[in-house]
Amino acid sequence: MNTDYEIASPPSDTILRRISELDINLKMFREYLDLSIDDFGNLVHDQLKISSKIAYQLSQILGGSEIFWINRYNNYIKDTDRCNSKIYKEYKLILDELCSSRQTDINNLLSDFQYSSFEHLVLDYFESPIILYSKTQRFEPSPIKIANWIRECEKEAESLIYDGKINMFSREALSTHLSEIVSLTKVNRVEKILNKINEICNRCGIVVLFKPSKSGYGVSGFTKKILKDYRLVVVTDRYKNNAAFWFTLLHELSHCLLHSLRQPLIHYSDDEFQLASLKSDNIFEEQEANEFVESLLFPDNIKRKIKNCNSYKDILSLAVKYDISASLIVAQVHRDKIAPYSWYRKVYRKIEF
Repeated sequence: MNTDYEIASPPSDTILRRISELDINLKMFREYLDLSIDDFGNLVHDQLKISSKIAYQLSQILGGSEIFWINRYNNYIKDTDRCNSKIYKEYKLILDELCSSRQTDINNLLSDFQYSSFEHLVLDYFESPIILYSKTQRFEPSPIKIANWIRECEKEAESLIYDGKINMFSREALSTHLSEIVSLTKVNRVEKILNKINEICNRCGIVVLFKPSKSGYGVSGFTKKILKDYRLVVVTDRYKNNAAFWFTLLHELSHCLLHSLRQPLIHYSDDEFQLASLKSDNIFEEQEANEFVESLLFPDNIKRKIKNCNSYKDILSLAVKYDISASLIVAQVHRDKIAPYSWYRKVYRKIEF
């Protein structure tokens, strides 16, 4: 940000860091505090005052004195009030537009958005996300619409986490279970195994949400770190076919496995299966994720055979011989530019969320 000031980190940062360091179950912690899911969400986003009772409970579980927690909150609120006015002057246009889109005013924006400060809101939703386009991208997305959509997806994921339905993120668990997810690509009717995908990913510490493309304003999918120890993956039905769905899902999961996700990654694409972008500095990570997905789906010997597919018969024979989804074989034919995108699409199955 173009400012020469920076507010102190919010109390929620300390709370989440200590929870992570002590390996505390988030649901049990919430229940010990005797907070509803909504109130706990407000606490984690610095929208709930740290009372004497909460300060005592935080002290007992996370350490630090009761005075530390009360002062931590009060000092942060004072600092936030001082800095919010400066941030608002610098980012008035975008913050006013965000208020308008949410039908609220600037005095209630943080409560409505459920966020700690204007500074963190601007950083996390307008400056930090890396938006990745295809080489043929023909439009610029509305940052206001995307910020609102991502925040609503986050809130949905956070509720599941607060309710204890999601394990802490584990790369080891994801690496172990990824082959189980890949095995599901052979199911033609994806809607039948969405719950199974969720079940597997939840065990690995990943919330996966399936959203209609319209709600995501052209996004194919996005990935981000959430509440420090969890991951959020959102996949849309932008292209309405099972091949695009699987390439997008596996691409986003590859980011969780391979990369630190210091910043949210938002993927647009006007090419069905090309998620990398010439407009981004993250070309290496994108290419790495794409190549990883290809290696999961197609060992080298199969990739060589795909290059020789020149008819429906070739594609279906290869699918049967190696027990691979014919839709994914066609998608790879398109990715490798062996045939135009309009060819062989009869093997695709429709997906709509």
